[in-house]
Amino acid sequence: MTVVWKSAGLPHQARGRDSEERMGKQLGLESSIYLVAEAGGTVVGLVLVTHDLRKGWLNRLAVMPEWQGRGVGSALVRRAEEELKDLGIGIFAVLIHRSNRHSRHLFAELGYQESEDIVYCSKRVGREE
Repeated sequence: MTVVWKSAGLPHQARGRDSEERMGKQLGLESSIYLVAEAGGTVVGLVLVTHDLRKGWLNRLAVMPEWQGRGVGSALVRRAEEELKDLGIGIFAVLIHRSNRHSRHLFAELGYQESEDIVYCSKRVGREE
């Protein structure tokens, strides 16, 4: 996972949210779904899907640079949506940095609408790198 995130330019917090310990715990939760795209036994893309049985969140979608533009990201998003629909969840959401035009374009093509009236707030306990 780490290699794909780094190659795709996503920030990686090895001692925080992306640590092996945290990822292992998250893999065991019923509210988390990891989807992986492979080609010839090599991971070429992945997405972490979380939900609260009301809304599904597509997190950390990443595709290896040499596989971008080939439909891998779209396929992962569509599969994530199917997994959520199977759980009875029909609201899908994603947070994208404003400067990430590639992801904004991808999700717009898949029918996601940007909302200008939502303000993102967060509170962080402790320090993550």
